Amino acid sequence: MQIDHPNAGPLSEEQKAVLDEFRKRLESMVSSHGLTSDDMNELIRDLKSHPLISAQLLDEARSEVSRLLPGQRFSFDWS
Repeated sequence: MQIDHPNAGPLSEEQKAVLDEFRKRLESMVSSHGLTSDDMNELIRDLKSHPLISAQLLDEARSEVSRLLPGQRFSFDWS
């Protein structure tokens, strides 16, 4: 069974800008007061509601969270 993702492919420049904004907000939260569950839910909700969201963009954001908070388990709704 092959699954086709209509938005598959490299991130566009606009999506890269969305990811960069996500990254800046995430880094700011982590450095200022740590990352609470509410913070993470807000970040994910905002990202998922963006009109340029794609599976690749969510994967990149998930990777960024893992990079900044290594070894932590996350049970947030990324789908």
